[in-house]
Amino acid sequence: MDTYIYIVETVILTPSRHPADELVIKAQVLSGGRGLGTFKNGFKGGVHMIKSASDAASYASQMLGQELVTKQNPAGIVCNRVYLMEKMDIKNEMYLSLLMDRASGGP
Repeated sequence: MDTYIYIVETVILTPSRHPADELVIKAQVLSGGRGLGTFKNGFKGGVHMIKSASDAASYASQMLGQELVTKQNPAGIVCNRVYLMEKMDIKNEMYLSLLMDRASGGP
């Protein structure tokens, strides 16, 4: 089960909701390149693979309320929530893009 976390204390309550061996914690900010970004407090990366939900509290405490600097947003953007989810093995990664044509009102 995936969980959005707004305050670090919430992470302590979530281990039973995340029984997986490996989890991913992601900074939820509107910016590309989160994984390669750096928080202004010196913490590196907005995406981390972690071993348990109990480890998530230490990661979340370094991310929440901090500004994440990325190539797309060099001024930094505040991370107000993180996303905790089960790590999955991805065999194929694909992206979908749609372009809206305003004249015809459709794609």
